[in-house]
Amino acid sequence: MTLMLILGGCTQTKHAQNTITTTVNTYKEPVQSVVGDKYKVEAIIKSVNVDPHSFSPSNNNAKQIADSKLIVSNGLGYDDWVNKLVTANSQDKNLIDFASNVLHKKNGDNEHVWFGVTNVQKLSQAVYKKMAKTDPQNKNYYQKNYQQYSDKLNKLIVRENKLKKQLNGKKAYVTEPLPYYLLKDLGVTIDNPHFAKAVEEDTDPSISDIENMQNGLKNHKVDFLIVNKQVTSGIITKMTNLAKKNNVPILYFTETLPSNVGYYQWMNGNLNQIEKVVNK
Repeated sequence: MTLMLILGGCTQTKHAQNTITTTVNTYKEPVQSVVGDKYKVEAIIKSVNVDPHSFSPSNNNAKQIADSKLIVSNGLGYDDWVNKLVTANSQDKNLIDFASNVLHKKNGDNEHVWFGVTNVQKLSQAVYKKMAKTDPQNKNYYQKNYQQYSDKLNKLIVRENKLKKQLNGKKAYVTEPLPYYLLKDLGVTIDNPHFAKAVEEDTDPSISDIENMQNGLKNHKVDFLIVNKQVTSGIITKMTNLAKKNNVPILYFTETLPSNVGYYQWMNGNLNQIEKVVNK
């Protein structure tokens, strides 16, 4: 017996669920590392050129959600488009809303939760526990995989703790509040929150915020500037050039992962950048 799904005027057949879906490729590695070869993990958004905030899912994406054994979303408004697909296909029980269900974040909290390595550890643990209930005969397999991946992420945490000894109390400007959790773990304060929030919300920063940031870069009131490589604008270019002119170190981060890079490698690269700045 098959279950027929009606979505957008199309009739679809629900196949055997042998795949797991993540809304963004950021979470593909943490999930795949736990489920191993038991399931195929596919991300809906695979490219740094796609903005998850404004993404419009297709009928194929809807079918992917319908056919998934598990769906992992970020939450906190980052990928709200998935919620309608999940509900339309009666998949609510198979959804892990990372920020809400795992981290217990509330609306208004910073949504870039993957910048916290300990957060991602908690996600992989949640996937293990979910799959242990869903597929109990392979519980030990999932548990072993989770522990191995958690140990791997611990290497990043050790690096962060080492860097924190050198960075604790430092200040940074960010073009968007992407690395909030990472900087918090390193003891670094974001010193231009209003400017960063305005850029993220695609509004113009206030004149006073711009002036404060310009003066801060000229007078070295911060230790480095962090730029989101995926977002460009006249004001960001202006601030980047000003930082270069005044020899303020610049770190370039991406919000989502390049298609050929996993979470560990990506975060390790972020720490490499920070370490170079610290050791100069």
